[in-house]
Amino acid sequence: MHTSVNIGDPLLDMPFEKYLSRQTHEISEERVLEKAKQAARAKQFNYLNGEWVPNPYEGFAIISRLSDNASNKELTHRLKKIQEELNERLISPNVFFQLPAASFHQTIANCLSATRYEKHIVEKQLEKKYPDTIFQVFEQIDSHKNTEPIQMKMIGLSIFGTAIGMLGVFENEKDYARILDFRNSFYHNEHTKQLGIRMTRPFIGHITLTYMEGELSITEKENLANAVNLINDGLKKESNYFYISNTSLIRYHHLAAFFRDANFPITLL
Repeated sequence: MHTSVNIGDPLLDMPFEKYLSRQTHEISEERVLEKAKQAARAKQFNYLNGEWVPNPYEGFAIISRLSDNASNKELTHRLKKIQEELNERLISPNVFFQLPAASFHQTIANCLSATRYEKHIVEKQLEKKYPDTIFQVFEQIDSHKNTEPIQMKMIGLSIFGTAIGMLGVFENEKDYARILDFRNSFYHNEHTKQLGIRMTRPFIGHITLTYMEGELSITEKENLANAVNLINDGLKKESNYFYISNTSLIRYHHLAAFFRDANFPITLL
């Protein structure tokens, strides 16, 4: 198996067993309660005159959307049901923003966003050339070209800072290796280095469902933890899978909509 990042790099993707342990720990009752106490406002969306309005957040990313594989219809439906249950249990329509199903995705590799996007892309007038550059990167990546999609089992809800998401693990270590091998090749390509793209965090299998957009009282944070733990109790009895067969460059102007133009590159994993 290939290592995900060269020795000496400041940030490493996790070994398989550590990754599994980390994901399982993050959905434990104790950890959910701990993270709920630390919950803070995302400041990405505002509830104005009875509707949600996104704040601008510009960037590109390499992602795999649920909608990219027809086999993910059941998971999409289940995630929407979880959002409905969160709304019912939290009773705070102006605090918790539920992302639209069309936005459900797994980030495979971060590119550039916000101030770094402005500095490395906009100021250098590289917006039009950017997709072609990433296409060249994809062409140079020796992907596995597997015909079978990666299967990520979605195991439970986690609270991470300003959001709520469903975490995923891999029952087949080779599926995890396929993602890490891609990330290793992507971040170490000369084109991406020249653009200022670098790994900023290790790979974490997750689908973001909800952003928190209000200051929560102690009681509300306890209620949040209880709601997440109750939903997770039910999820333990289920088998929900995210099928990932490809990944592509996408563009976003805020964090609730991700789109791919016809000239944006796409590749198998």
